[in-house]
Amino acid sequence: MSRAGDRKSDAPDLIAMNIAALDQYLARCVSNILRAEQVPPWPAQCSGDVEAAAHRIAFHGIALLIAQAPATLETWPPALARAVREQAGMQSFWEDSHRDAIAALLEAIAAAGVRAVVTKGTALAYSAYHNPAIRKRGDTDIFVPGAHRNQVRQVLRSCGWREAGDTKALQESWLCDTAIGFTPTVDIHWRINASAAASRMIERGLRFNETIALERLTPRALAIGSVDNLILIAINRAAHGLFGYHVGAGEVFETDRLIWAIDTHLLAGAFSASDWQALTERATATGTAPMVRNSLAFAQRTLGTAVPEAVADVMARAPENHGVAAYFRSSSHLWRLRSDLAACSGLGEKVRVLRYAALPDDAFLQARFPDASGWPRPALHLRRWAEGVAKLLIRKS
Repeated sequence: MSRAGDRKSDAPDLIAMNIAALDQYLARCVSNILRAEQVPPWPAQCSGDVEAAAHRIAFHGIALLIAQAPATLETWPPALARAVREQAGMQSFWEDSHRDAIAALLEAIAAAGVRAVVTKGTALAYSAYHNPAIRKRGDTDIFVPGAHRNQVRQVLRSCGWREAGDTKALQESWLCDTAIGFTPTVDIHWRINASAAASRMIERGLRFNETIALERLTPRALAIGSVDNLILIAINRAAHGLFGYHVGAGEVFETDRLIWAIDTHLLAGAFSASDWQALTERATATGTAPMVRNSLAFAQRTLGTAVPEAVADVMARAPENHGVAAYFRSSSHLWRLRSDLAACSGLGEKVRVLRYAALPDDAFLQARFPDASGWPRPALHLRRWAEGVAKLLIRKS
């Protein structure tokens, strides 16, 4: 399931363990659990470093799913079983703390007369999973049109949230301290994607009026529709493979996380014929068909997800370099910046996009230059600019 070309994270060394065999075994476990079938016993070829195995399970985001399945851990190495139960316990505590903070925030935003739409992980947790805590995640994504920016910021502050300090051009992260020590995070998206160009294509092709109620979260919470959310999680999976993401203290670029396969499996399993038709039409129109096809194929390969043959045929014939897929496939940062500027909704948005392109946040700089963690921020910006100019000169020479 892992890819040889992926960049390495700070995970424990998995050489002592057959990582491919472990991934395949974990996929079988998840598939059987979802079908209420008996989980296979722990395989001998996966015996090895317990810390490395526990880290891999954390990477896949499946600790609570595994721990809640009857008798699953009985055949596992005792130390690994304890580590998984600890992960599962923390996951449950996190969910309780996060739910309370997010529910209060969504109610306050609704009371202010602003329409906020929950997307991706939290939307899935409270619509597709029988226990929301099983859907491991690090934050909640909320889409609010940028016209309500100042109003929503006031609501956030009044509810005890504070800015995380890594404001991007089209989204902001906010934190909320809780009594039990967890710090819930919410990403407020003023456009549906971090890219203005991708956002314009996605916003034109999806149906944001087709929301579903998240009553298990709070009475007035709304989530993006299931068809559109499958497209968003497919984009998210592809973007993480290109730009990386954090699991624990490490940055990884793998796209084959089992929790993402579960997302796709649960959504697809509930689709009607009209849902599949809408998926093919919207994925084709937005140029996300290659991303959606890859997500469906991953779920099929690992969990046996059923995909109608006609849908697979349409996805297979879709252009590889069109729309959103073309944006993410481009290796030219300058081309993507020009595309983003052309897609901005106004002068203010253009300024924010340009400012972030020139002066990205500390998290970006640390990920770009991990060997220079002690450098002052101005020096890192200068280094980045110098490297960019050098690349342009090399291309022109």
